[in-house]
Amino acid sequence: MAAAGPRGLISIGTNSTRLLILADDRVVSARSVGTRLGQGLGDDGRLDAAARERTLAVIAQYAEELRAARAAVDVIATSALRRADDALEFAEAVATAVGIEPRVISGDEEAAYSFAGAVWGAGAAGHVGVLDVGGGSTELAVGTPAAIERTISLEIGAVRLSERHPALLGARGLEPPERAALVAAARADADAILAPLAEFAGFERLLAVGGTVFTAAAMVSGDAAKDGVAIDRLQRRSIIDELLARDLAARRALPNIRPQRADILAAGLLVVDVACDRLAIDTLRVSHADLLAGYLRSPAYRATDVIER
Repeated sequence: MAAAGPRGLISIGTNSTRLLILADDRVVSARSVGTRLGQGLGDDGRLDAAARERTLAVIAQYAEELRAARAAVDVIATSALRRADDALEFAEAVATAVGIEPRVISGDEEAAYSFAGAVWGAGAAGHVGVLDVGGGSTELAVGTPAAIERTISLEIGAVRLSERHPALLGARGLEPPERAALVAAARADADAILAPLAEFAGFERLLAVGGTVFTAAAMVSGDAAKDGVAIDRLQRRSIIDELLARDLAARRALPNIRPQRADILAAGLLVVDVACDRLAIDTLRVSHADLLAGYLRSPAYRATDVIER
């Protein structure tokens, strides 16, 4: 086990591979690279070879940063490795690079750690919901800072909805009638999966975490580093329409958009918007503290020395 000091966490998601290093709850480093490990995973149950290598290359870079910071490490993984038939083989490759195999957390655990991170980061009080729309799944937890009451994980996210409706990805800009038809079809698809969220409605405040809402918050506020940005229904739908009117190159040229997310942002925001409708919520607030902060600060964290090279 590692000695006391900075604590680092690598999180392997469907779309992004992320790193967070904390020292006494102070952020030392926060990084995210769109490696899209879950690309095409639904086709045969195995990880795409190129996506696998992209992700392992970024993990190796993070390991170097962790060594330089003299930080302990733990690794978690979410939806893509929950679904992949070759998850064990990939986990062994991660252990070779870092020194520990990823802990594949369940959807309910993901919801709970996202709740813990967001409530801590936002200093939230009262009856709160925390929504996490990722690349492969969507999680919600509801409760108070003292106790989580309910969690749910549903099998839809920005990457998966994009793969089911490829026109969302921006191969070309769409005319208004095409946009309306595409949005209607994609919303209906997402709504069929997100319908159970209606049973969770009735809490006071919705916090949202994840790359989709981070990017949307930067576009709304003009400040990529700003926390606590409010995004209402009209703003979400305006961004979706603006994205679908542009091809991918034009999306990437928009101010404050994350280039690695420009193709799947419309799909991610559609999932967020449908979730808000099911929860009878108009306005959400974005929290930059999320799953990684929640897990890093939890007893589940496995402080491990990074393997030397």
